[in-house]
Amino acid sequence: MALGLIARIRGERETVGIDVGHYSIKYVKVYHDANGKRIVREVDLEPVPAGSIINGLIQRRDSDDLASDNGGKKEKDGFDKLGEAFSKLMLRHQIDENVDIVASVNCGAGEGGVLVDRLSVKVPKNGNEDAIIVQTAQSRPPFDDQDNVLDYEVVSREGDEVKVNVVAAKSAMLDSWAQFFTRKGIKLSALDVDIFGLINSFVMTASEEERKKTTAIFNIGDNKMSAGFVQDGAFHSVRSMNGGSLNVIINKLSSSLDISAEKCHEMFEKNDLKVIDNVAISVLEDAMNVAFEELMSQITFGMRYHSSAEDSRPLERILIGGGGAAVPGLLQYIAEKTGIETATVNPFRSVECDSSVVDKEGMSVALSNIYAPALGLAMRKF
Repeated sequence: MALGLIARIRGERETVGIDVGHYSIKYVKVYHDANGKRIVREVDLEPVPAGSIINGLIQRRDSDDLASDNGGKKEKDGFDKLGEAFSKLMLRHQIDENVDIVASVNCGAGEGGVLVDRLSVKVPKNGNEDAIIVQTAQSRPPFDDQDNVLDYEVVSREGDEVKVNVVAAKSAMLDSWAQFFTRKGIKLSALDVDIFGLINSFVMTASEEERKKTTAIFNIGDNKMSAGFVQDGAFHSVRSMNGGSLNVIINKLSSSLDISAEKCHEMFEKNDLKVIDNVAISVLEDAMNVAFEELMSQITFGMRYHSSAEDSRPLERILIGGGGAAVPGLLQYIAEKTGIETATVNPFRSVECDSSVVDKEGMSVALSNIYAPALGLAMRKF
């Protein structure tokens, strides 16, 4: 039900977070009362048609490149297929015009990727801080690409030294997603990246003691992995990895044991090796451990990136989000290899939900981590 005028005057608001991944579109609606309390009112997801999104980019083709059937109808490209899936989701949820909508997209490294780095910039007294920061960033690769759109956030100021987090995104990628949501009749309050949503869901739901720990959050999705780092209770940095995803495990099991992707996803969602029939548990575990080695190389790469920062502190905790959070045996494997406490983000354990969202048993760990980025987006209040 839409909030009335009186409720909005009192300061009550609703925010919708929409996280578009390679495997599914996740939807979370959060109610914010006048005192800052947040309640999850709706959650839902819709599968993304295969091949609709590659490397964070919606797959579009010129009309002339699309084949026609006997009736003269053009075949659908990724933009059309994704649009149909999105429409199915929106038909199940009414969004009032006063609701703030924040969407995130699954943007890994490489083409269509989002770049993030921390820079130290000297700004003399009475200097134009904004111009100096942008010019400094644009003078350094990879931020010197003319096709990038730059943004930044000031982290600290000490004397004439300003530390900033700089974000760059490809103009073509932003334009493509902006067009998609506009054509679907969605007026966005902000367009974000999934790893930032995941970090926000952790920061907004974790205890003060948990936030104080230097934490690495790895978002292991269907086709890519990214990492975010929290230090001193606040965002520190992020990193995208070219390798490491659920597909690493799926491809390994498919090639060595002839297990379908559908069965793998069922096993991930239920966190149960017994879902796979006709394969001995020991044989399945051995095959998965081989795949874990490749995932571990990417996690180690992310940890080294964090440790190379001048102001970094030793990691005290590793959290896994996305579909990877429910892979049987993965958390234990990472903990053994790193010697660092490893758990899942699992933000829904710490946020109030309407009875229509979860039952008395609560939300499963698998779904909690799948919905986590969308929850983090919806936890924002404008």
